[in-house]
Amino acid sequence: MATTRLGDFVNVDSVGEHVAKLVDGWASVIRCKAECYGGLACNRIIVVVFRDFYEPHPEDNYAVWDSSRPMLCEDCALRLRLLNPDQ
Repeated sequence: MATTRLGDFVNVDSVGEHVAKLVDGWASVIRCKAECYGGLACNRIIVVVFRDFYEPHPEDNYAVWDSSRPMLCEDCALRLRLLNPDQ
């Protein structure tokens, strides 16, 4: 197996793509979807949810954590004034 070092990545986007490839089929990669809320496209990885470890019970009211769920990173939420910076 080839090893990848930090210096091998050109930017943060290439790190995100590498993570997405590593977890393909095993996890959902949740990315920032600020454009759904009127912000600029960010696409930053927020969380990687491994499917083997998270299976909501059918009676739970939680939404399924997958890549289609619109979520924001903290920076975009602050920029869009959806979070109070004092909290």
